[in-house]
Amino acid sequence: MDEQRGTSKPPEWLVGLGIMALVGLGYFAGAWLGVTQTVSPDGKAIIWPPNAVVLAALLLLPVRRWAWVVPAVMAAELAADLPTFPLWAALSFGMVNLFEVFLAASLIRWFTGPRFDFDSLARGGYFLLFGPLLAAGVAALFGAGIYRGLLGEEGGYLAHWQMWWFGDALGLLVLTPLLVILIRQHRELLRGWTGGRVLEAGALLVLLAAMATVLLTTGRAEDGGHPLALVLLLPPVLWAAARFGVAGAALLVALVAATAVVWMVHVSWPMYGVDPEGAILAMQEFLAVTAITGIGVGLFMREIESQRMRLRLFERAMKAINDAVIITDARRRDNPIIWVNDTFEKLFGYSREEVMGRNCRFLQHGNNEQPGVQEVREALRREEPVQTLVRNYRRDGEPLWIQLSLAPVCDAHNRVTHYVGVQRDLTEFKRSEEDLEQRVAERTAALQEANQRLERIASTDPLTGIANRWYFLEVAERELLRRARNSSPVSLLMLDLDHFKQVNDTWGHPVGDRVLHAVADTLRDSLRPLDLSGRFGGEEFLVLLPGTHAEEAREIAERLRRAVAAMAIEHEGESVRVTVSIGVAISDGERDIDGLICKADNALYRAKSEGRDRVVIDHPGAAPE
Repeated sequence: MDEQRGTSKPPEWLVGLGIMALVGLGYFAGAWLGVTQTVSPDGKAIIWPPNAVVLAALLLLPVRRWAWVVPAVMAAELAADLPTFPLWAALSFGMVNLFEVFLAASLIRWFTGPRFDFDSLARGGYFLLFGPLLAAGVAALFGAGIYRGLLGEEGGYLAHWQMWWFGDALGLLVLTPLLVILIRQHRELLRGWTGGRVLEAGALLVLLAAMATVLLTTGRAEDGGHPLALVLLLPPVLWAAARFGVAGAALLVALVAATAVVWMVHVSWPMYGVDPEGAILAMQEFLAVTAITGIGVGLFMREIESQRMRLRLFERAMKAINDAVIITDARRRDNPIIWVNDTFEKLFGYSREEVMGRNCRFLQHGNNEQPGVQEVREALRREEPVQTLVRNYRRDGEPLWIQLSLAPVCDAHNRVTHYVGVQRDLTEFKRSEEDLEQRVAERTAALQEANQRLERIASTDPLTGIANRWYFLEVAERELLRRARNSSPVSLLMLDLDHFKQVNDTWGHPVGDRVLHAVADTLRDSLRPLDLSGRFGGEEFLVLLPGTHAEEAREIAERLRRAVAAMAIEHEGESVRVTVSIGVAISDGERDIDGLICKADNALYRAKSEGRDRVVIDHPGAAPE
């Protein structure tokens, strides 16, 4: 049964042919649009779309399948160019375009990781830097030389370079984000479409259509159209970015680009009543600014929403604490209160409105010379945390013994901006002096237990119960440094379940979760007490083997591989079985866990490529792949 399901996956050559067909058709369609629909009357392309299609494919495909893109692009380039250009020129154009997209994709993936998406300002910035700015500009240096060879001395080199660069860069800016977002985020885009959201999207498209109609009917330069008429298309883009995120911004940018190009090519030429090159340059600058602004605002709004979510979680967590919490603003005079939780109101009897903007000293009712208050003043002067005992008073005058924990909060420049104070009511303990020590011990034990629970939560993978990625890397880093100082061997295993996606697709994610949990149990049962196992992410696991040489590490890895293969997860009368590929890395004096993980990952990649369900070892000193 399992073998039959395993054969349902299409072979790699068939997947490659599909990639070639899709990329080739997309490239040819983009070239046709670029040549027939975006070329000015004097033959200059405003935007060049095909490279955007190929770059999107490279950002979406795994690196091992990039090779299939090369013949697809070359075949589409020859089909598009041979009716107009000689063979040598068509081949040269194809090679330059491939150089451009491979350079951009390699740099973007290098800095952003294997799975690229437009989901943060940082990734958007890397795309802008390495795609439209760097790769397109460098490729234009070669493209301009080809045009000079075709046209002889007609046209300056810099003019050809600028035309190539701006056309390619604009295509990447307008189309690549849209294609990547539609494929990466299509499930997210289909969720949450209420009636109001649909109406708002419709209103947005109506507004864009209305502005485009005004532009197309009244925007002719010879009819008195204003050069800034294109700015009418910018508000819908900003609206889409603010309300529908980066996906809405990318879609509106593409629609605006199409509208603007149609307006220039088929309605008003030249746009400003000046030379065509100046009009094209102005159009390209406007579309570039629109794309960067719209998508940038969309990414910025996504960042803001993430920050808001974190702030909401923080506020809910602070409100749920049983101790009174105060936050003060150290940047303002007299360090005033800016936030208190519900417990503070209940404990002291003051409402939020009554305490906002006041210094915390009012809680002492004039008793400001007590030792605990002096400790707080000294800690504030040194900008250091402090924990002390102070006597505060309720609004009705009832005294309270408060255990105060005060900690500064710093900004990115290590300047103190706020203080967080946690006030625990110890009044009952002080009133019962005879059992104060016992009760304080109980509270301390409860606090330690809570901290231990938090540490376990922070260090444990919630699904499998073994170490999570953060905790594993932290402990492994310390162990690696200690072993390096003692010249003691360390081995690292990287395990990846074979065809795990088929498990989820066939039996569902709950069964997949049971499989991951069973693998974690197998690791726990099969390893020594001093070994460390952790979930690295998804279906990947890491195992650190201190004091283990290569052969012993291989034996352990083989034992784990056999143990996983022997597992059977019963589900509705069927047995779900999986295999695992393992890469083994032996420390060669590394002090950085990332280097050891990289070696193990190389070995794992070889294990996968050699057929899976096997162990491959990366010996010390081996060249990385």
